[in-house]
Amino acid sequence: MIRALRLLTTRALLFVPILGLLTACAIPQGTIRDGEYTSPNRMFSVRIPKPSNWAGVPYAIANLNTTGDSQYDKVMFHVGDFGTYLVASTGLAPADSVALMDKDDPRTVLRNLSQATLMAWRRDLGALPVVAQESFIESPYGEAIVRVYLAEKGSFLAKAQGRRPTRDDAFDTNIASIVARQGPVIVHVIAQNDSSPNASTVTKMAIEFFRDMKVLAVR
Repeated sequence: MIRALRLLTTRALLFVPILGLLTACAIPQGTIRDGEYTSPNRMFSVRIPKPSNWAGVPYAIANLNTTGDSQYDKVMFHVGDFGTYLVASTGLAPADSVALMDKDDPRTVLRNLSQATLMAWRRDLGALPVVAQESFIESPYGEAIVRVYLAEKGSFLAKAQGRRPTRDDAFDTNIASIVARQGPVIVHVIAQNDSSPNASTVTKMAIEFFRDMKVLAVR
């Protein structure tokens, strides 16, 4: 299973840190029509979520596939000033990775994928987040794992201290992750809301976003 995850990372199915991607303006951003976003490689589409912040600031959209790999799409919807992030991804795993995952317990595979996708996104965390909640739901792509991670000093927002904020000024936050796998197709969603970081809020965000996805790679 460890080897399978390494192969997935090599194929760029797992994305690089979020903070380094906000300036990647030249990357294709997909298409928007009638309030629905379709990813650049047409791996998935999703209804653009309505703003949840008090100011009504809409989500900006950034393509996190920086390699041009046509076998996956990974897109971030974000309102940085309010610490709100939704990430959606669909990708096709290499055949050797799929063969290795098929030999393992399905829930173990989902747990490993959940942790791997989170840590690939948040490489800035000082410690491995604690699993605060875990459950499983049925989805169009097979059983999906729903996890809430408690990330120590994991907020993108920082408390005002009368000086330039540092990582030490960030506060603990919850990050929700949903992952499903159907053969070579891996679907996942991540939600983080530092303005309202309780577990129920981010879980609801993740589940609603996940249910609004249409995975075009599954036919």
